[in-house]
Amino acid sequence: MDRCGDIARSCASGLLALAVCGCGGSQQAGKDDASAALGNASASEVAQARAYVGQFATGNPDGCFQEVALERPRLESRTPDGIGPSIAPVRVVVAIDGSGSMAGRIGGQTKLDLAREAATRFVDGLPASVEAALLVFGQQGDNSEAGKARSCAAVDLIAPLSTDRAALGAAVSRVKAVGWTPLAAGLAKAEALLAGSSTEGEQVIYIVSDGEETCGGDPVAAARRINSGRTRAVINIIGFGLPSSEAAALKSVSDAGGGSFVNVSSRADYDRTFALVRESNRQSGNALRQSNAVSGNALRTSNARSHAALCISNIISSESLRMSNDLSARGVRGESPPFERTALALLEARHDAMQDRLKRYEARLKGDETHTRDSIDAAANAVH
Repeated sequence: MDRCGDIARSCASGLLALAVCGCGGSQQAGKDDASAALGNASASEVAQARAYVGQFATGNPDGCFQEVALERPRLESRTPDGIGPSIAPVRVVVAIDGSGSMAGRIGGQTKLDLAREAATRFVDGLPASVEAALLVFGQQGDNSEAGKARSCAAVDLIAPLSTDRAALGAAVSRVKAVGWTPLAAGLAKAEALLAGSSTEGEQVIYIVSDGEETCGGDPVAAARRINSGRTRAVINIIGFGLPSSEAAALKSVSDAGGGSFVNVSSRADYDRTFALVRESNRQSGNALRQSNAVSGNALRTSNARSHAALCISNIISSESLRMSNDLSARGVRGESPPFERTALALLEARHDAMQDRLKRYEARLKGDETHTRDSIDAAANAVH
């Protein structure tokens, strides 16, 4: 705690109170400077100078120095056997295959039911700031030749990008299994939802499908364009009960998109897959919380330092200007006080002490920020 107020009260009757008290720091330095400036000045002259300077030395620097509360984020511990990238996403698009074959079953559940559950679990656990969208491709017409054209042209956005998880959850129930599989068109629609980015992986497209492209598109080319283009999005795919040839086709798409592919053939496979998703979300969330805490602490510290520097500068400028103007006016009138040099020395010592306090305050804040950042990094490494 700053003892300036106590010091000011205890030395209010001292000859150097103006130089030392009210400045909040470097008491001995202020005394030494003022003593040297006073030289052989008489006690009466010093008393007059002190009373004179007191008219102008009215600023209280205590209000310039704010305490900064630094954040230490709460990080989640690793889940057993989990793996996943640690980069924090900012936007996620989940794209579900609406083809008729999604009505087939795996382990007593329809693929569509698993896909609906997957859509919710993909975004479950992501930081609240991450935007998520849900689209379905092929969910029109039917899976006959007569309904193919309509189905292949259908890519529907049923939950736009937002942080509203409830809206996405409600939209999942509207996904149906009716048509064909325009995978390339679905990827193109997902790409259009995303913003430009120079960082691979901060935007993710999750595809949930039970088959390869059936509408004549080129999903490998689309995935490669997305991953290397303006969005730098990563494309991850979960397949349901795919034969080896179709699994290989979808893996080619995820490979081109810089992501991963998994083929789920049972409920146990499904649960293992989402254990990995949860771990990916954990790492992503930790990375984002760590980044936000470090950058927030740096901003708060910088703002406090800037505020203190400006505040002290304003006090010094105001006090110096007012006393200078008064001395000038007295000089014009031929009334220059005999204690002028002593008064100037006292005010200068006061201001030097303020500047010294500012330097020590800035050094302390920087040290606190560095120490906190190191502890955050250590905590993140411990749960990585």
